[in-house]
Amino acid sequence: MNNIVNSYTSWQPLEEVIVGCAYTPDYFDFIDNAQVRNQLQQILAETDEDLDNLVKTIERFGAVVRRPDLPNKDSFIWHQTEGGGAPLPPLTPRDWQITLGDKLLRVLAMPELDNICKQYGDAVVNPHKSSWDSDCILNGASASCIVRVGRDVFFDNSDFLRPDQTRWIVDNVLGSEYRIHEAITDGHGDAVFAILKPGVLLSSKHDVNLNLAADFPGWDVCKIWDSSIWAAMEVGKFKYEQSPGAWYVQGQTPTPEFTDFVDTYLTKWTGFVAETVFDVNCLVLDESHVIFSAYNKEVFDYCRKHRIEPIISELRHSYFWDGGISCCTQDIRRRGGLETYL
Repeated sequence: MNNIVNSYTSWQPLEEVIVGCAYTPDYFDFIDNAQVRNQLQQILAETDEDLDNLVKTIERFGAVVRRPDLPNKDSFIWHQTEGGGAPLPPLTPRDWQITLGDKLLRVLAMPELDNICKQYGDAVVNPHKSSWDSDCILNGASASCIVRVGRDVFFDNSDFLRPDQTRWIVDNVLGSEYRIHEAITDGHGDAVFAILKPGVLLSSKHDVNLNLAADFPGWDVCKIWDSSIWAAMEVGKFKYEQSPGAWYVQGQTPTPEFTDFVDTYLTKWTGFVAETVFDVNCLVLDESHVIFSAYNKEVFDYCRKHRIEPIISELRHSYFWDGGISCCTQDIRRRGGLETYL
């Protein structure tokens, strides 16, 4: 397979991938409050370190890794101090674009990914006239609502993907050789179910609107009820809707000043973390190796049952960013072609 863009599933052998970036700590040197500055810069430094380790893990298995650019620092500081808060870092490329066969669809045209996408030439499908195009059909959509299973493609037409947006993608990116399915997961597809290889599927307690037995007949499904977030909650409070707490930084005492700063200026960064099952949010390197961000006995036992080696690449601040391994990566090329699995 010579296509520079080529991916039909989440499990064929990985050859090229984008790994996201957070802002580096120096982007926030301007914060006067030392306590707030130190806590935020610790999160950024440790996130950078964890993502670098993820890159090294992926490269050990022979895949090429691309990284986004960071925005101009002066422009960023203006947005932070005058423009209503910090814009999103280019941390979660899986939310913004997806490879569908030999096409790379830019669901959201993040400028920090422009230089990478230029390398793929005519393989890129970009309906946006600019980084923000008020007339674009895909405004408000998320690429995480799309799950590829070879010839079968599942679309989550709920919170972050409308039926008319799905129809545009089907008509303009996918061909007649694909079969289209609806899978309602409330916009969090990659934290609801993950296919590790044909016949082997991880799911979560949020799959209540899916009919996995009908869609994946005969497949072995491991359903995860308890997310590893609850273990993390034992060592510090996190902000979540049912029980608002403080934003926690490991090794530091939570402070109202830091919590207020996050809630005032970083609202575009954070999500409803209590609902995310990071144990399902993983990156499959090939049918024998899968990267997870934390240990979960049930998940790891299930992997070994199916002769899959689970690999930990820690993301210490998943609960701050509300993003796991799958969110932070977007595959560009996998070895293999279009096949039928269902």
